[in-house]
Amino acid sequence: MDMASPSPFTVLSQINATSNGKNRACNDSGKEEEVLIFAIFTILFCVLGMLANGLVIWLLGSSVKRNTFAIYIINLSVADFGFLTFELIIEIHWLFTRLYCNFPYELFQMILRLMYSAGQFLLTVISIDRCLSVLFPIWYRCHRPVHMFTTVCAVICAVSFILSSILFTIITVLRFGNSWVIYQFIVNIVLCLPLMTISSVTLFIKICFVSKSQRRRKLLTAILLTLFFFLVLAFPLNAFYFIRYVFEHVHPNLVHYGYLCACINSSINPMIYYLVGRQKDKTQRSMKEVLQRVFKEEENCTDQM
Repeated sequence: MDMASPSPFTVLSQINATSNGKNRACNDSGKEEEVLIFAIFTILFCVLGMLANGLVIWLLGSSVKRNTFAIYIINLSVADFGFLTFELIIEIHWLFTRLYCNFPYELFQMILRLMYSAGQFLLTVISIDRCLSVLFPIWYRCHRPVHMFTTVCAVICAVSFILSSILFTIITVLRFGNSWVIYQFIVNIVLCLPLMTISSVTLFIKICFVSKSQRRRKLLTAILLTLFFFLVLAFPLNAFYFIRYVFEHVHPNLVHYGYLCACINSSINPMIYYLVGRQKDKTQRSMKEVLQRVFKEEENCTDQM
């Protein structure tokens, strides 16, 4: 019986192996100098994006009616603001601890994924809504529910919260490992990518080849540019997680690059609204007036219909 029991040296070696395994899981696999550079640039874009999205939320929320299309943009700005806020917290947490693990990080990561998924679902719904409005304008005006915008935004927030909460429970409480995170990104890819791509192509054709009226050109251009930059900058983060999960030998900083690009995308959306609103307009206008010009087109078109 004594021979079957492990020696103190064996127990100590097992404890050290377990501790080293946890440290490898917690510590970032990339070079610390490169991760530090990614963290600094991410923090910079997070701060700038939080200021810009906060300004959009304040200006549109205080000046636009609650039953207009601008409710979508307000909720999208809220999702971008939340994503940037918690990404900033995570990077500051890494600067002090040099770890991407433990309870505070996992909680912040859950809320970060919630905001990221909510932004994707909102953009998908926005793209579908715009396609219906330009392809079937009379049907869209006559059959659209009065409180559709508010209801859709509430449903998207609820679905994103449920998905993130389930994953947080599986990872933190049940201790099943971080590999379950990939399923949330797979859901984003399967649901959002085909619909976004088809809608973006449809809007592009409508703007460039079909639509000769300038009435809603600014709104459609702003939505199309937002979709384009999201597909180029923010959406690849889903693919990066999938690649890291499937392939063993990938660049260790691939996901850091994805988060940096996602922060850039969330930061430039307010700039897109502003530049599109000022297009071919040499008069000096405040940002509030420019935003109202972009999103007032929907109300003017509704009144004329």
